[in-house]
Amino acid sequence: MKYKFLEDTAIAESAFEAFGATDAELFENAALAVFEVMADTKKIQPKTKVEINLAAESFEELLFLWLSELVFVKDVQEIVFGKFEAKIKKEKEFELNAKCFGEHIKYPDKRLRYDVKAVTKHLFSVKKEKGKFKATVVIDI
Repeated sequence: MKYKFLEDTAIAESAFEAFGATDAELFENAALAVFEVMADTKKIQPKTKVEINLAAESFEELLFLWLSELVFVKDVQEIVFGKFEAKIKKEKEFELNAKCFGEHIKYPDKRLRYDVKAVTKHLFSVKKEKGKFKATVVIDI
């Protein structure tokens, strides 16, 4: 399972849990869940590539920054993404190097659903259990 939406967790918001066998897979699946709220990601063509590089002191903070940056890029560049490739390493800080593939938004577009406005800190958590990663995320729509 890549992610699942949590019903009745938030009002005027959407909540989900993302899963990953690796840290990179968790980041990719969490990003996919955010964009699945906005569009049918299976119908998004990988016509445009955006590279994102971030660093943070903690793994949890890096995930929050990653998802927030994706919402920012969506707003500024008007791109929706349907595929992600993430690489994470730990040096002095946790570092993310990612490639995002998608296409520019064309209004009106029947693939579009809701507009995600922000990633919130409400209930935000990242856990590693039995060698696998799980994140709980609430996004404002």
